[in-house]
Amino acid sequence: MIEQLIPLLFISLVLLVIVYGMIHSHIAAKKRRAATEEVAHELGLTWYESGTLDQITNHSGFNLFNQGRARKVNNVIEGVTDEVRICIFDYQFTTGSGKNQRTVKQTVASLSSDQLSCPEFSMRPEGIFDRVGGLLGFQDIDFDSHPEFSKRFVLKGPNEERIRVFFQPPVLEFFELQPGISVEGIANSICFYRSGRIVKADEIKDLLADAYRVFGCLVDA
Repeated sequence: MIEQLIPLLFISLVLLVIVYGMIHSHIAAKKRRAATEEVAHELGLTWYESGTLDQITNHSGFNLFNQGRARKVNNVIEGVTDEVRICIFDYQFTTGSGKNQRTVKQTVASLSSDQLSCPEFSMRPEGIFDRVGGLLGFQDIDFDSHPEFSKRFVLKGPNEERIRVFFQPPVLEFFELQPGISVEGIANSICFYRSGRIVKADEIKDLLADAYRVFGCLVDA
């Protein structure tokens, strides 16, 4: 009799774990929505529970928004100042399938301004597999004059010559002191994020401040 109950008890336990996970996820999402809305109000910006990639200027040109599937934009904080158009949001996409399926989530700050004119580029932290890829001929724009930058980041883009001209020594030296960040640029817009990281609501202002520093550096390039 007991042996017959074991499978039923196991199934019940699994169902309880799933239900608990769903409830916990729902509560966490609700708290996040409330917290990000509060931050938006503190910044004098507008908050949306969800959004679309069309809200982000030049989104189709950014590498981040062309990866995976099931792309979602949530907790959008948006507004315009005298200098820039701001859009901060939680963004996720899914890659792979089955056991190899993976959902990547990060909080992104997008800034757009006519003050900025940059080439199309994507820059992210360099990993072990990137070093192997470099040996196989995959693009990674390195600078002999700044080996620390080249060691820290993978830099790519369709116009390498223009990227090299744009990434002058002050820009390279600025990024050498910013490990772990990802930045993408195209025309008058940049996206700033740390891949795979959803920042806490009380860190959103810091994220925006960091994005502003990157923006300022690139405007002066």
